Amino acid sequence: MGFIYLMQELPQERLGIAIGGLAMAESALEHTINYVKERKAFGKPVAAFQNTQFKIAEMHTKLEVARAYVDRCLELHLKKELDIPTAAAAKYYITDLQCEVIDECVQLHGGYGYMWEYPVARMFADSRVQRIYGGTNEIMKTIIAKAVLAD
Repeated sequence: MGFIYLMQELPQERLGIAIGGLAMAESALEHTINYVKERKAFGKPVAAFQNTQFKIAEMHTKLEVARAYVDRCLELHLKKELDIPTAAAAKYYITDLQCEVIDECVQLHGGYGYMWEYPVARMFADSRVQRIYGGTNEIMKTIIAKAVLAD
């Protein structure tokens, strides 16, 4: 019965992983925004550079879109309608996005992004496993593809 119970709760587990991944990515962005406002390069805040502004805008937008999808998944879960492929999509997409965002945040921190004293360094180390547990993201893609291609 244990395996049956486990299989029945996979959508909830994967939604939980997605929520955690989104929260960490949002936190990394918040830390990075604060950092680039304070850190100076060439006599001005790093936030004043167009590349930094574009990167912040891109990450913010991607996270807003991801938040909307996670919120929709939460609505489905509360109505007991969250299916396996939808939860798999949330887990795969959000954990990939989490790694992408945190990698970009490390880049914006420069060398400080690798210093353990900065939260983004720890987030960078912690985020990688998200794409593995709860089923690898490759498995999530297989689940999604089977559902999409089903007749």
